[in-house]
Amino acid sequence: MLPFALPFAFVAFVAVPVLAGIYWLRNRFRRHTVSSLILWANQRQAREGGSRLRRIQTPLLFFLELLAIALIVIAAARPMVQSERAARPLIVVLDDSFSMLAGGAGSPRNSAIGAIKKELRRRLHYSVRFVLAGQAPQVLGEPVKRPSEADALLREWRCRSPSDCLDQAVTFAAELGGRRARILVVTDRAPSAELGENKVKWWAFGTPRPNVAFVSAARTSLNMKERCLLEIANLSSQPARTTLTLAGAASAGPSGEARLDLKPGETRRMLFEFDEQPSALRARIGDDVLRIDNSIVLLPQTRRPVRAQVRIGDAGLRAIIEKGLAATGQTEIVTTRPELILTDGEGFRAAHARTWVVQVLVEKDAEAYAGPFVIDRTHPLTEGLSLEGVVWGAGKAGDLDGLPVISAGSTPLLTDTEGVAGSHYLRMRLRADLSILAETPSWPILMWNLVEWRRSEAPGVQHANVRLGTEAVVTAESDAESARITTPDGGTHDVLLHGKRVAVRAEAVGVYQVRVNDGTYHFASNALSRGESDLARCASVRLGKWVGGAALRREYRSVAWVFLLAALGSLAAHAAIAARRA
Repeated sequence: MLPFALPFAFVAFVAVPVLAGIYWLRNRFRRHTVSSLILWANQRQAREGGSRLRRIQTPLLFFLELLAIALIVIAAARPMVQSERAARPLIVVLDDSFSMLAGGAGSPRNSAIGAIKKELRRRLHYSVRFVLAGQAPQVLGEPVKRPSEADALLREWRCRSPSDCLDQAVTFAAELGGRRARILVVTDRAPSAELGENKVKWWAFGTPRPNVAFVSAARTSLNMKERCLLEIANLSSQPARTTLTLAGAASAGPSGEARLDLKPGETRRMLFEFDEQPSALRARIGDDVLRIDNSIVLLPQTRRPVRAQVRIGDAGLRAIIEKGLAATGQTEIVTTRPELILTDGEGFRAAHARTWVVQVLVEKDAEAYAGPFVIDRTHPLTEGLSLEGVVWGAGKAGDLDGLPVISAGSTPLLTDTEGVAGSHYLRMRLRADLSILAETPSWPILMWNLVEWRRSEAPGVQHANVRLGTEAVVTAESDAESARITTPDGGTHDVLLHGKRVAVRAEAVGVYQVRVNDGTYHFASNALSRGESDLARCASVRLGKWVGGAALRREYRSVAWVFLLAALGSLAAHAAIAARRA
């Protein structure tokens, strides 16, 4: 469809019914009484004459006149065509969240691809780039100039993100394309704010639909038993019925199935407990319009507790430390091959290069510090730690080696020194008789952070079950340069290790395998996102425009002369036919 610079000129089409009225009225004549009909005795009645209104006569001249009026009106509206020299780059922002897959073959993703291809064939663009709006905006491929090249990139648009970042992606696209770029957003939801004038088009292809989905799932081990928590939500305004099926655990039930009747908007929480430890626990509900959130896989957390050894001579201090370690529930007190040693000895060095050491300094010249405390919030030991209202008794003589983690003014209380093999040597000043630290929540938090930090450096998968779109961190047991990743669909690729660790982004639902030398690790990815599973807020709209008054004059040229020439040709033909008939 051609854009018009003066669309109000179309009001001139009122001349069409005027022309038709002239041809209607020429059929109407009055009856006149005369003395004789002798002069008309041999004449046929003219078809144009008569006292009765007859069917309109539409000779060729009528159509030529009608065509001339239409061409002149269109020319007056100034139709415009895009100039090749004024072509602008196009940035297409693609909603990469998994709600775009709802509906199968009629999904918003498939509808959007068809609309994008039609746009690229219809309009001239200097170049086209695609930006994926997932958890973070990212560029999809290189700029393309032909629709066939765009087809190859659109096949890589998978829609497997647990959320979208459309606002950030639009800002990113504006910076990527510059001032001249046009932005097209394709999604399944209406915009949350007004669009920029002559800059952004917003195409939404969603349809409000009911959906039942898994919105949360967790698996833990406690007291030699496996526990599984599932949350199933009915994300609609109507009651829903579905069937929950469990596989991989014999104690799930007689048949492993349960019928669920969910009220509108209800979220059902279900807790299962197993005596055995199934390698993989699979849960599934009935299929609906969005299938990606209808099944989950939960793997057991195979990481063992941290082997800790306590070498504290002071009985009171030893009791405090052992109580803090026990509160974590993630340690095993050992006497041989420890991974973590806590000692109050001077100049202690671990026998193994990978053993972490926490040296507690009980200094005689000490005082009680009530703050203010200076805390390094970027350090793993300080996550969630608050020392408000804490009295910390510690020595005050001299500095400590290492990077300060917690300080009381200029006096370091806890420092960290990293070894060559990745181990850490922590020094902590603490006088139990001058402190109330062990009686506050800050002490178990500090001990928990210490144990979890050590566990994160142990070989294995940090979290065996992750949400779709997040990263799973795997630590290898031996030195290696790369790891081979096997995705749930069977594809493989190699990634480099950094310090025996690799972070794998879960971009598909299912079980991933990470192989490093002779070690093999697994983790599961599940689509758990209430916001994306909620299809009730989907919409189908087309908003925004690219062509305004200034842009129309700058990037388009008028083709009104073509319609004027055609009108002149129509009028010339009209004159020729009229002259021949005369």
